[in-house]
Amino acid sequence: MKQALLITLTALMLGGCATEEFSTGMTATPHYMASGHVGTAKAWVYAQRTIFEGRAGQEYLFSTTAGEPIKAEKIGDYYSLPLLERDFIAREGVHTMRFVLAPATWTFTRTGATYESPPQQ
Repeated sequence: MKQALLITLTALMLGGCATEEFSTGMTATPHYMASGHVGTAKAWVYAQRTIFEGRAGQEYLFSTTAGEPIKAEKIGDYYSLPLLERDFIAREGVHTMRFVLAPATWTFTRTGATYESPPQQ
């Protein structure tokens, strides 16, 4: 009986770690707001792409909030996403985090929207 109770409690605790519930946003960088199990992960805008830095030695998978995979090029502990992502999910094992582009100035051109850093105050 005690073993069954212990196994059930362990499964519930581990299951709680794997949920996709996100906490309220916290600033990860000036470019992105992050929530979830963020830890030291960060994301930036660079050359109209999203650059992601994860924990050293860890592998990350990326997707849109709709669940569509995003292929990223890994360079050391950094990942270069092919486009500027406004809202994306990063997963490392059971840790899930969501990054949303912080308020900024968007300029619309014939080729689409571009990102400009907000004015420094």
